[in-house]
Amino acid sequence: MYIPEIYNNTDMDKINQFIRANSFADLVTVNEGKVSSNKVPFLYNEEEGVLYGHFGKTNPQLAELELCPEVLVIFSGADAYISPHWYVSKNLVPTWNFQSLQVRGKARTVDKAGLLEILTKLTEFHEAKLQAPWSIDSLPPESLEMMLNMIVGFEIQISDIKFKEKMSQNRSAEDRSSIIAILKDQSCGVSPEDRVSQLMKDSLENS
Repeated sequence: MYIPEIYNNTDMDKINQFIRANSFADLVTVNEGKVSSNKVPFLYNEEEGVLYGHFGKTNPQLAELELCPEVLVIFSGADAYISPHWYVSKNLVPTWNFQSLQVRGKARTVDKAGLLEILTKLTEFHEAKLQAPWSIDSLPPESLEMMLNMIVGFEIQISDIKFKEKMSQNRSAEDRSSIIAILKDQSCGVSPEDRVSQLMKDSLENS
């Protein structure tokens, strides 16, 4: 991924937080000239530097995982179109503000015990925010066994992480403040535009 230095975020705390918050990501493999990509709900172990996921056994990409010397995982965050009308400065052009984080590493499949651990921890992570969390332990043994026989778990040992956060850092404080206000006005507090405006505000205040 091409990252001009001004957009390169190397803060590991922010990187770890971003992966956890945007863990439904694109897994990309290339094998014998064939490119494959699928969405995967990832579990991130930042201490071990490992991503954990799972596939259905019928997914063709599963056969390519361990054949690839390297896989790519793409995590996407907030994004928004930026109109030239929103700048204080004149004679500028449209652009797009966005977040993108890419992880590279080597993948390998795990055994059934490893798969069960992945599913248990992944479920606990997402259910923790709910008032009445569901537990994988609530499944009847026969249903659990059927599910485990239909999917395969895998892990990716991370070798490289790159985080691009383009939030108009190359523009003046006046231009950035103007964009923040307009994006805020266009949103209802929960839209991608609102997330981008808040990220821009944080970036402006810390610059």
